[in-house]
Amino acid sequence: MRLFCLITMLLLSIVRIAISQSTSSHLSEPKSPLLTETGAKRKFIGLNQIEVELGQRNTLLIGFDRYTQLLARKNVDSVLRLVIADYHKVEDTTQSPTQATHALVRLGETDRSIALRYTPQSTASFRFRDGDEPLQMKIQQDTLQIVWVSSTSQAIPDDFSIYLFVNNLRDIERLLKEEGGINQRLQQAIDATRAYKNHDLTNPRISFALIQGIDNKTNVQRVGPPASPFLSLQPGVGVGLIRKQWVPSLNFDVQLIPSQFKRIGYQVGYTSNFFFQQAADGGFQTFRNDFLSVGIAFYRANKGSRFTNFSRQIASFYVGLPVYRRGSYFDSNTIRFGGTVYQNKVFKVQSDFYMNGFFKNVIPGLRLVVGL
Repeated sequence: MRLFCLITMLLLSIVRIAISQSTSSHLSEPKSPLLTETGAKRKFIGLNQIEVELGQRNTLLIGFDRYTQLLARKNVDSVLRLVIADYHKVEDTTQSPTQATHALVRLGETDRSIALRYTPQSTASFRFRDGDEPLQMKIQQDTLQIVWVSSTSQAIPDDFSIYLFVNNLRDIERLLKEEGGINQRLQQAIDATRAYKNHDLTNPRISFALIQGIDNKTNVQRVGPPASPFLSLQPGVGVGLIRKQWVPSLNFDVQLIPSQFKRIGYQVGYTSNFFFQQAADGGFQTFRNDFLSVGIAFYRANKGSRFTNFSRQIASFYVGLPVYRRGSYFDSNTIRFGGTVYQNKVFKVQSDFYMNGFFKNVIPGLRLVVGL
């Protein structure tokens, strides 16, 4: 019982951390916030990403599928000068200076467009200095995203995009006027990809994420085939209603994901159910029944992306057999059928059916699971 409580508290603390990280801005991340967090590659267009720190928390990020695309569009400065000139013509100066601006620029063969979205700050933050009026601070960065579209479609492509995360869109002009501009910093990152010794990062069969700090030091991460399989470890704690009794459980699933483009996973899971019964001396006895299961899970696609959203299941199905029994709550010939009927991030709702033999003495169950 003590072990169960300790594991439960540990997993719940992990969940609280995961939730807080998912809602934080990239400014609050301690190191390379745009690419180092779990699943960050799926947040941006392209199989590969290069992130370049420009100083004062301003960041350039380029997502691309092929190395040749990066070389063909590495003259970022000229593109930014064109975009900023257009932005000044349509800039809404009546908007609050503290809100975040997201500018999506579509560059076509004969024309271009810009779409502006404004996000007010959820928190008002002020700075005070003796003798001065309170100064309201801007705590959210602006985002500039640039994509190239065809003459027949304005849809955002999924193979190349430039992102610029700046404290204010007006800062872009200052960055361009610095010695070498942004092009010089980007060229240093491109040279670093060529100099990488462990793999040929220019090979289209290799995907990677390269992070260049303000000191020009680079860190290459997640090098490998873009469609390679991987394992997903999913621990969790749950509570279910079985035979009108609340039953806590510990769950641990391992899924084999064929690739980040496939919306399917093959899983092996282990579930420990705990039952409590009052003993003759007035205390409580703890009984346990463990099931080993195999199954399959189906996932949703990320909206507007070819990548799979592995935090949102459409459904899953599994079948399990008892492998450990302490107590007679389930018979030794019990078969467990079930599946996930709803998932949203760390929360899962699972429906189970327990039967003796094949569809004999069917007992329904419903379980809420919280985990990774």
